[in-house]
Amino acid sequence: MLPLDGVTVIDLTSVVAGPLATQIMAQQGARVWKVEPPEGDRARLLGAVAAPGFSSAHVALNADKQSVAIDLARADGQALLRRMVPQADLLIHNFRPGVMERLGLGTDVLHALRPDLVIARISGFGQDGPMAAGRAYDPIVQAESGMVSWTAEGPLLAPQWICDKTAGLYAAQAATAALVARARSGKGAVVDISMLEAAVAYGWIDLHGAQALPDATSRMPDIAAVYRPWATGDGWIVVVMLSQSEFEGWARAIDAPELLADPRFADMTTRFLNWDDLRAISAPRIAALTTREAVARLADAGVPCGVANRSAALPGHAQIVHDGFVALTDHPQAGAVRRTRPVARFDGARPGFEAHAPRVGEHSRAVLAAAGLTPEEIEAAIAEGTACVPEETL
Repeated sequence: MLPLDGVTVIDLTSVVAGPLATQIMAQQGARVWKVEPPEGDRARLLGAVAAPGFSSAHVALNADKQSVAIDLARADGQALLRRMVPQADLLIHNFRPGVMERLGLGTDVLHALRPDLVIARISGFGQDGPMAAGRAYDPIVQAESGMVSWTAEGPLLAPQWICDKTAGLYAAQAATAALVARARSGKGAVVDISMLEAAVAYGWIDLHGAQALPDATSRMPDIAAVYRPWATGDGWIVVVMLSQSEFEGWARAIDAPELLADPRFADMTTRFLNWDDLRAISAPRIAALTTREAVARLADAGVPCGVANRSAALPGHAQIVHDGFVALTDHPQAGAVRRTRPVARFDGARPGFEAHAPRVGEHSRAVLAAAGLTPEEIEAAIAEGTACVPEETL
C-alpha cells in the first residue's frame, strides 16, 4: 500500500509545475483525474515529439494519470466539473488569479460542494500584488527571481524549467501536508504557491546567501567559480574539497604539496577567497591526467569527485543501471519511451509503473462514471462536445 492510496486528485494544471506535483502524488498512490481541454495540455507539444500529442514532457509528467477532456469554457463543462468535486480530496490548478471565479468555480463554490476539499493554487506571482495578473513562464520567473548565472556577457538562464519544477515540488509537499492536516481536523484548506516565492526561497540558501546576513563582514564565495568543472585530458570532472583533509588529499592527488604551505589556501575560507589562484596552479595538473586517472587518484585520496556527464550517458550510468532507475518502455502511441522510476521508496520498495501517459480524454467515460454520472449523461456530454474522448472510441 502506498501513502496516498485512496486519495483522489482533480488536476486542472497544465505545462510543468502543476503536472509535476500531481505526478509525484500519482506515483505515491493517488488517483489523479487530469482534466484537459479538448485540444489537450500544452505540455503535449513541449520538448521532443514522438507522435501527435506525445512529447517528451508529456510522457514524463503525466503517466499514471487518467485523462478526462472537458471544455471548461462551456457552462455544461463547468457543470461536469462540479459533479466531480464531491468525489475528490484535492483539487489543484495553475490558472491566473480570478480565472476560476470567472468560471463559477471559486473556492467558496468548491467548498460548498465538498467542505473538506483541499484546494491548491499555483500562480506565477501570488494571488494579489502588482504582478499577480501577469503571465508567468519559467524563463520569466528565472529572471525575476535572480535565478540566473551572471557572465561577462550578461545573465544566463538555466537550461531547464527549474522554477516550474521548484514550484511543483513545493506544491506537492504543501498539498500533501494539507491532506494530513485535514485528516486530523476534518477541515478543508486553500494552499497557495507562488512560483516567484518558491524560486527565491530555493535560492536563498546559496545563490542569494549574501542577503541572509546583511551586516556580515565576510562575503559570500562565488559558488559557480568554486564548483566550476575541471578539464581533464579527455573530459571533465567536478571536485568538492571542503574539509582540510579533502584539500590535503587534493594536493596529494595532483602532486602539488606546495599548496599545503601556501597561506592563501590555509583553510576553507581563504581557499574560497583565493580560488582563482588555486585553479591557476591546479588546472594544468588535472589536465595532464585522463578522466579515469583523475577520478581514481582523487578517490584514493578521499576527495569527492564526479564525472561531468551528458544526457546520453545517463541510461548507461553504473549506479543508475544498478538501481534500474531508467527503464525503456513501449508506449502504444509514442513507441519507445525511457522513463525514470519514482524517486521515493517506501519501506525499501519503489512504486512500479502503473500506466503510460494517456491520450487526450482517454479516460473521460471512466472518470465521469466514477463521479456519479449515468451512462446516458456521459454519452450526451460527449455528443454535445462538452466532454471529449479519442475519435476511435466514439
